[in-house]
Amino acid sequence: MPNVVLLIPIADILDVTVTELLRGEKIDTQKNIDTKEVEELVVGSLDMAVRNSIHQHRKNWILAYLLCFLMSITEIIMLVASGNSIAEMKGDILLVTGLMLLFGAWFCFFAKDMLPTYYDANKINYVSQGIFRIHLVGLSFNNGNWMYICTTLKIWTLATVVLYPLAGIIIINCLNIALWDILNKIFLIMILGGMVVSIYIIGKKYE
Repeated sequence: MPNVVLLIPIADILDVTVTELLRGEKIDTQKNIDTKEVEELVVGSLDMAVRNSIHQHRKNWILAYLLCFLMSITEIIMLVASGNSIAEMKGDILLVTGLMLLFGAWFCFFAKDMLPTYYDANKINYVSQGIFRIHLVGLSFNNGNWMYICTTLKIWTLATVVLYPLAGIIIINCLNIALWDILNKIFLIMILGGMVVSIYIIGKKYE
């Protein structure tokens, strides 16, 4: 069913009402229209528009994830080719990149965009979907902020997947690995701290 917003100009051109266009028949002006029926038609159209929007949104994020995945693999190959062994990288670059790829994959492929309605009626500070669970004290999850929180986490995880190995390439190859060992800890604090702070800011804004 098409979006109601798109049907309005079409209805004007055809000189019919939106309800008549949705029903596919001319309505007798002398006949009382069932209010519930009209509401169901309009809500159905809006629901379809929302579902289509969510589907396209998810498709875009899946493409973004696959692109970032390929970029991160390329960067790790570059690190290995420049003389860094897998053993040297497994404690930081491989571990962090792998975890971010895992969480990013879950949010881009499997996370539900809508929460059950009881989240809107109650103050619940955790979300559990399958093997994933997020619990943040002082922040209530609902359908007003959940999609924004998911988007924030997607941005942080995918950005880390690309930028963290890239920082390793630049520092290790252009400077030295000892400096990377120092800056690496600072980067991890910035990544994790920034992610949590961003979630709280966005979550509270739309709570």
